[in-house]
Amino acid sequence: MNLPNKELLFYYESRQNPNGDPGFENQPRLMPDDTILVTDVRLKRTVRDYARDTKDQSIFVDYDAKGNAVTADQKAAEILGTKDLKKKDVMLELIEKTFDVPLFGALVTVRSVEKGEGDSYKLTGPVQFGMARSVNKVKVINPMIVGRFVGKEKGKAGADGGKQREHSTFGRFYAVEYALIKAFGAVTPRNLGKYAEDPKAIEAFRRTEEMLFDCLWDGTNFLVTRSKYPQRSVFFIEVAYDSAFLYNDLASLVDESEQMKGWATSLSASPFGFTRLIETLCDRKDKIKGIRIAHCTDIVDDVHKLKDQLKSKGLKVEDATCQE
Repeated sequence: MNLPNKELLFYYESRQNPNGDPGFENQPRLMPDDTILVTDVRLKRTVRDYARDTKDQSIFVDYDAKGNAVTADQKAAEILGTKDLKKKDVMLELIEKTFDVPLFGALVTVRSVEKGEGDSYKLTGPVQFGMARSVNKVKVINPMIVGRFVGKEKGKAGADGGKQREHSTFGRFYAVEYALIKAFGAVTPRNLGKYAEDPKAIEAFRRTEEMLFDCLWDGTNFLVTRSKYPQRSVFFIEVAYDSAFLYNDLASLVDESEQMKGWATSLSASPFGFTRLIETLCDRKDKIKGIRIAHCTDIVDDVHKLKDQLKSKGLKVEDATCQE
């Protein structure tokens, strides 16, 4: 196997609740410096859901029809069938038959019905994200919500079963005024472990990894739910290195403007500085196999200049997809 290692950097903006904390009334994960966190689990959920709902992919980490999380052993049995499950290479079959296992890995226990015991299978997965964080300081808003519905009064007899009356419920909804969120990740094919040399596993990884960008970029844009809409993908860069190299510093090479680091309420003009990014990537030119970039309409001119400067130094730059 000689697949490239990759580093990913992705910015997106939100005016809702990009990642609520269930332990604190689903509030945004506000930090002491007034930035907010978005977990890697949330980013992977966006990718998984878009792959399932839009690209018709089977996913392993999923929910049932009632919205309840499905346990790993239940999902494995559902995908692979229950007959002679302990005689199969469970992880290899999940790699072949699902979208998310060849990317993110899995942990699954196959239990013996007779003994109540099981064998555990674990794969870390080549694609991993760090904790994303907002570039700007974020104001959290929490308006009171009133819900009204019509019901019948208790203890009221009558042919209609009771007199109807209006009832009200009260609650709070948490959101952010504006957040520009910076997410980063890496793709390391060697995390396939013993399957890194298996042709079927490699083919499954190649197939699903080709969909990763679309599921992250478009999945963010089309995540239209009460707590997530509106969100917008802003900037993405992927750097593919020779398989012997991985620097893990792409997130530190793009400088955000001072205006964006303050109490920003929208994307500013020229929000990103690319000078250090260009210098560093040019210094690593012999180790880089390719660069892919995508952007929103607001930063077209800045990103075109970035691409032109990289290309002028002999680097291979491709458009992932652009909103132009």
